[in-house]
Amino acid sequence: MEKCIEEQLVNQKTTACVNKNIECIEVSDNRSRIKCEERKKKYILENTRKDHVILYKMDGGIIPQDKSVPPGICKCDYLFVLGGQECEAILTELKGVDVAHSLKQIDGTLSQFKALFSAFNHVYARIIVASSTPNIKASPNYVNLVKKLRNNYRGNLKIAEKQLVEKDVDLLK
Repeated sequence: MEKCIEEQLVNQKTTACVNKNIECIEVSDNRSRIKCEERKKKYILENTRKDHVILYKMDGGIIPQDKSVPPGICKCDYLFVLGGQECEAILTELKGVDVAHSLKQIDGTLSQFKALFSAFNHVYARIIVASSTPNIKASPNYVNLVKKLRNNYRGNLKIAEKQLVEKDVDLLK
């Protein structure tokens, strides 16, 4: 996957993709707004720096939905990769109501691609839920994921209801 990201960030045709990149890559350019959306839940990244951004579909793209993947593997829905001076990643999960499971999906994706995410300057996690966000800040899974993102990946976790619009320059806030 690292080779695929490198090629995309310099606008080369992807040669290292094990899947057909049509199934994995939804966006690869420097447009001003990039969004992922499922069942009325939406994450929008405002690319104010005009960096090259790649939007990967993780569940059903990078991680296929077939017999090659063991059942129960936790994975998030999307991955944004921001090029530029600091290469950054945003793991995004668009969830119905089970926020506790979405924490496991983000954590599972971090674990599966630990070497890849360790190479980024920052890794962020965004969870968008369909209904009001429950108070889970005291749960061990939430606390551990926040610590992991902050200490290992210099990032953070944000949870929003229905939609989150965020500027690239505000990710760390």
